[in-house]
Amino acid sequence: MQFFMQMHTRMTESVLERILGVIRFRGFGLMEMNAHTPPGQKHLEVTFKVRGDRTGDNLKRQLEKLLDVYSVDMFTLAEPIPVEGGIHLPLPAQPVGVAV
Repeated sequence: MQFFMQMHTRMTESVLERILGVIRFRGFGLMEMNAHTPPGQKHLEVTFKVRGDRTGDNLKRQLEKLLDVYSVDMFTLAEPIPVEGGIHLPLPAQPVGVAV
């Protein structure tokens, strides 16, 4: 399963290391990651995509327990859909627990 996570964290020197440690310890593989500070803000926005055999709920709960984390949102990555010419495009990510 693949999941997309979006986090808001405090700007500390080791917050990214702790996030990566939780991802690895919980058995997920990091596929993509981006971190930036929005202009005029004092927090860090971290987005990443992970892959693993477990559901992402446990990972989300563990990340929420980190001291410097303000919020964690998790989205599933929808299955690719066939389109004309045989090319597959992913559907937009859907928030977990939201009826579509």
